[in-house]
Amino acid sequence: MLSVLSLVTVALAPAGAALAATVQVAPVSASDSPATIIAKAADVVPSSRQLAWQRLEQYNFIHFGVNTFDGREWGTGTEDPDIFQPTGLNTDQWASSLKQAGFKGSILTAKHHDGFLLFPSKYSNFGVASSSWSGGRGDVVKSFTDSMHKYGLKAGLYVSPADLRENQPGGRFANGSASRQVTIPSDSSEIVNGVTFRFNSDDYNTYFENTLYELLTRYGGIDELWWDGANPTGRNQPYNFRDWATMVRTLQPNAVMENDGGPDVRWVGNENGYARASEWSVVPATGDPATGADSVLGVPGGNGAADLGSDSVLSQRRSDGTSAWNMLRWFPGECNGTLSARHNWFWQPGETWRPASELIEMYYGSVGRNCNMLVNVSPNRQGLLDQSAVDTLNQFGTIVSSTFATNLASGAVPANDSGTSNTSGHTPDLAVDGDLDSSWQPTGTTGALVLTLPASRTFDVISTQEDLRVGQRTRSFAVDSWNGSSWTQIATDTTIGHKKLIRLTSPVTTSRVRLRITSSRAAPAIAEFALHCRPAGSTSPASTIRGVGSGRCLDVNGNTQTNGTQLQIWDCNSGTNQQWSSTSMNELRIYGTKCLDVNGSGTADGTPVIIWDCNGQNNQKWRLNTDGTITSVSASKCLDVSAAATANGTKVQIWSCNGQNNQKWTRP
Repeated sequence: MLSVLSLVTVALAPAGAALAATVQVAPVSASDSPATIIAKAADVVPSSRQLAWQRLEQYNFIHFGVNTFDGREWGTGTEDPDIFQPTGLNTDQWASSLKQAGFKGSILTAKHHDGFLLFPSKYSNFGVASSSWSGGRGDVVKSFTDSMHKYGLKAGLYVSPADLRENQPGGRFANGSASRQVTIPSDSSEIVNGVTFRFNSDDYNTYFENTLYELLTRYGGIDELWWDGANPTGRNQPYNFRDWATMVRTLQPNAVMENDGGPDVRWVGNENGYARASEWSVVPATGDPATGADSVLGVPGGNGAADLGSDSVLSQRRSDGTSAWNMLRWFPGECNGTLSARHNWFWQPGETWRPASELIEMYYGSVGRNCNMLVNVSPNRQGLLDQSAVDTLNQFGTIVSSTFATNLASGAVPANDSGTSNTSGHTPDLAVDGDLDSSWQPTGTTGALVLTLPASRTFDVISTQEDLRVGQRTRSFAVDSWNGSSWTQIATDTTIGHKKLIRLTSPVTTSRVRLRITSSRAAPAIAEFALHCRPAGSTSPASTIRGVGSGRCLDVNGNTQTNGTQLQIWDCNSGTNQQWSSTSMNELRIYGTKCLDVNGSGTADGTPVIIWDCNGQNNQKWRLNTDGTITSVSASKCLDVSAAATANGTKVQIWSCNGQNNQKWTRP
């Protein structure tokens, strides 16, 4: 069996300076103090493949298979392969649409839990080769990878370890077979470049390894392998993850592998597409540090835990006072969510899509929180992306590109703030040179960088990035603007990592900006600091609008999107029918495309407040006042809870402003 070096030691040298050796996996001794463990975490860095993956930022999932044709989310493994009939399959349309929207690659479900293979295999008759589609010669994986490569995109494959087809009577999944020495591939005609593997495998692992060999050798470069941890069989089948990793490292050395427990990338723990507000890429684990970089290992409390990598988690001790962990490893998060408004993963008849505004929220909640964004979009039964889905992706891509095309800090004169000095080779100018492989670094764990802009600039998005080749070190930071005589703090946040994006509630205009690192694990290295401005009509973060008098939230009854629905108050529940975003056009938007609207542009007391398609008219514009009132621009009257009532279902209207609590509102 070919061996794989797992403990990665890399000497990384940013511009002008050599760094001490850093590691992807750091051993922890039982006697290490919390301070020693945290210091070790500061020096853990990504492998070259992990670093390249994190810089991609935006990927797509494509769920496609027999489920597309029978209306299921999870199949059974008993489907007739002939139901798979994508007679209009056009993977070039997929690739060109995704590239146009700004995504860098895609991951196709080559095998979902049902076991249906989207490629012809010598080891199974449950797949495209058993369908009459394309005369039994179809190969969706080939079409997909060819198109991705043609359009300069990364190609990834989802290969479910669970297999409901092989779980059927007589199948190989959890059949109790003993492990034995096998050669992969089993069919010698499949051998590519003389590369074979000798493993100790039971029946199912042998089958899986053979199909994995096919996927890794037939389709050119594969950039990510996604191994879902779900197991709908209800049976225990051991998986030889270490052997699978050996195959990937040997046959596709640039590919990252994702699983709940690794080895390269971790599922963030939810399917909403959002990272934690403080998302650390260095997490603790227990296992063999020598093989930790290629092993599937659990994370503290599971992937969905509220905290995976903070100082308090790293410092956890056993009952005998020793460290709870014996290693630290670089293990970045991937945030997956689906474009489907019904949260389907596979296309269903009557499918509708979430608005671009929700994708923008996902973007800031993933890419903007040190997590790669993975958005699922499902082809229909013809094998095409619905035009409505493509339109939504394009709207999203236009907003992102319009926001981040120009760095308003470009051309700034950077300098260390008073009391701050930098390490050798990490001068202030390197924070604004557009190069993520160079960085400004204060000599201590705190420090400040001042940017004098070429002229007064107006911005409402702040972007900060750490030099990951040095490590993720920042615990907290703040940003200040100069008002002509003193500094005013305009933002504060926690971890940075690859990227932290902050949206300001209102634009700031200034000629000087200061970045202050207020806490870090070791001297932080800031690779890039940028200022941006969202295009007109862009939204602030969505949130509830709570009535002061009632304690209840501004609500769309029944979660409907029907024009003319009158607003009411209801118990706050964080539903999408209570999530409002303010825009630079003074709108209050919900569902991304509907606006808070004064019915019929009325001005009389008691005129209903409704939702309506956003149209830019003044009856959809509102002023958010410092006293908590919200006034209609067209009517100059206040958003009002009828008769000052507090019961669920009380209607909302406009009324002459009177300063009472039924006209005052708060937002988180």
